[in-house]
Amino acid sequence: MIGKIIKSQKDLYFVKNKDEIYMSKARGNFRIRGIKPLVGDNVKLELTEDNRAYITQILDRENEIKRPNIANIDQMLVFVTINDPPLNLFNLDKYLAMCEHENIEVVIIMSKIDLTTDDKIDQIVDIYEPLSYRIVSIDNYNNFPIDEIIPILKGKTSAVSGASGVGKSTFLNNLVEKNIEIGEISQKSKRGKNTTRHTEIFAIDEDSFIFDTPGFDSFDFDFIDDENLLKYTFREMKNANCKFKNCNHINEPNCQVKEDLEKGQISQTRYDNYKMLFNQLKERRENKW
Repeated sequence: MIGKIIKSQKDLYFVKNKDEIYMSKARGNFRIRGIKPLVGDNVKLELTEDNRAYITQILDRENEIKRPNIANIDQMLVFVTINDPPLNLFNLDKYLAMCEHENIEVVIIMSKIDLTTDDKIDQIVDIYEPLSYRIVSIDNYNNFPIDEIIPILKGKTSAVSGASGVGKSTFLNNLVEKNIEIGEISQKSKRGKNTTRHTEIFAIDEDSFIFDTPGFDSFDFDFIDDENLLKYTFREMKNANCKFKNCNHINEPNCQVKEDLEKGQISQTRYDNYKMLFNQLKERRENKW
C-alpha cells in the first residue's frame, strides 16, 4: 500500500491512503541506516494481522527542506506583508533562492493588503513580476480570493512559509475545515507569536495537499556551500552574458548584470541582497575550518 505521511509526532507517523489515515511506525531498519521519515514522504505501508501499520519503504524524494524538515514540495507559497510585521525583502530573497536551488515553484502571497497602500504593493510587484514570479494579493478577512487560490493549489503539494504573523494560519483556515490556532502580533517585536507547533499536511482535495509549517523569520542558508553557486539561484543572473563565464557579478569587469543594474533593468534591492548573501556564504566557507 502506498500513502503519504501527513503528520508526525515523535515516533508515530500518520499516513494517508485515499480516505483512510493510518497511525504507523517506521521499521527499525530506518533507524539503523540513519534514515528518518519526513512529513511529505510517499511511503510503502504494511498492515499486520493485528491491525498495526508499519512504514517499510520511503519512496524517492523530489526534494527536501531542512527547516522545517519536510519533503516532496511542488510549490512554495511565500507569505509577506508590507506592514504588521514590516516587510523584509532580504528574507524574501533568501526564500526565493532556496526554492530556485531546490527547483520548487513559488507563489508570492502578499497578505494583509488592507493594512497598506496600492503604491507600496506596486513597488513589490515591480520588482518580482518581471522575474516571472506569480504574485497574489489577499485580504484574509474580506473577499478572500478562494476562486483564484484553489486552481493554484490543484494537483500539487504546496508548503506555506514566511515569518510569523503574516497570515498563514488564517489563510489555511480559509481553505480547510480545520481550526488552526492564530496568534496575535507581539507589540514589542511586531512579529507574530509562533502558533503552529508541528508540521502537518491538509488535503484540499484528492490530489492537492498543503503543508502547515511552523512560522519562522529566517533560516540557515546551508543548502549552498560555495558562494560561487549563489548566482544560479537569482533568476536575473542565471543566464547573464558576461565576459567571464564564472563571473559572480560583483568585482569582475564587463559584467552584464552590473550594466543592467545601472540601466535600472535589475532591482537595486535584489542586487544588494545578493551581495550580502554572497559575502555571508564566503565568510562562512573561509571560517569553516
